[in-house]
Amino acid sequence: MNKLLIGNIEINNNIFLAPMAGLTGCPLRRLAKQGGAGLVYTEMISAKALVYGDKKTKKLLTILNEERPVAAQIFGGDSYSMSEAAKIVQDLGADILDINLGCPVRKIAKIGAGAKLLENEGLISKILESVVKNVKIPVTIKIRTGFLPKQNIAPRIIEIAQNCGIKMVVVHARPTSQRHSIAPDLNAFTQSCDGAKIPIIGNGGIVNEKTALEFLKVPNCAGIMIGRGAIGNYSIFRRLKEFFKTGKKGFLPTQKEKIKWLKQHVIYSTEFYGEKKGLMLMRKVAHYYIKNIPNATKIRGEVNSMTTLKDFSNLLNILR
Repeated sequence: MNKLLIGNIEINNNIFLAPMAGLTGCPLRRLAKQGGAGLVYTEMISAKALVYGDKKTKKLLTILNEERPVAAQIFGGDSYSMSEAAKIVQDLGADILDINLGCPVRKIAKIGAGAKLLENEGLISKILESVVKNVKIPVTIKIRTGFLPKQNIAPRIIEIAQNCGIKMVVVHARPTSQRHSIAPDLNAFTQSCDGAKIPIIGNGGIVNEKTALEFLKVPNCAGIMIGRGAIGNYSIFRRLKEFFKTGKKGFLPTQKEKIKWLKQHVIYSTEFYGEKKGLMLMRKVAHYYIKNIPNATKIRGEVNSMTTLKDFSNLLNILR
């Protein structure tokens, strides 16, 4: 896979881990990096919470050297809080700042943020110009193709972004109304890449070599971003790199490998958040590791009741 330059930041390969709310904290980012991801993202972070000095929000920006380069994604609906939060993100050490213009969640839309901003080109320009002016690190954006199927406002947003000094755009090739429930619209993505003067990254439904290749065959596509398809499947980054280099498909992870990743994830999570919270947060991701194995439903119930590392140790005895 090709190296990629985002502003002044060189990325070793163009296969990225997507930002995912409540999931892509430091522990999961470390695993993705070990699996070969070129760039990893924080989860979506509230600009206003950063400006108000919320300690829990700031902790989301704890970055280890082994994760770098790291892009921190923020959301908000006004230029002041976004530009002030951008400076905080920069001061806390993120390598790249990403602005969310694609989140379809209702509570985000209610504050005029995420995909809701796609309705207001003037406000988008104001926010992007303000953020770019206030920081020295590269600024990127992540967008959707529009609100409804067959709608494609991505080319227009990319044009605005270029004019505002944005260094890269990630296009989730689905409308907000469909979330993750349909196949990505590759025609809309192709139109998004056509004539773009900055790197365009493809995102949406990438889970294997076939789905990755569909994006990378699009002229001017600069790379791909993988979300849920990478959780509990971290070698997908390395497998894809090898596939595009040699044309040979790698082996999917075995149950033993997945359990090994689960164990490492628990270690990282409890180290970072503390034992109680670290185990509680594992409930959001455990099913990615244990699906398709015997008694998966029962095992998931055991995960949901874990409160100590001793409980987890007992669970590992069952999984072996």
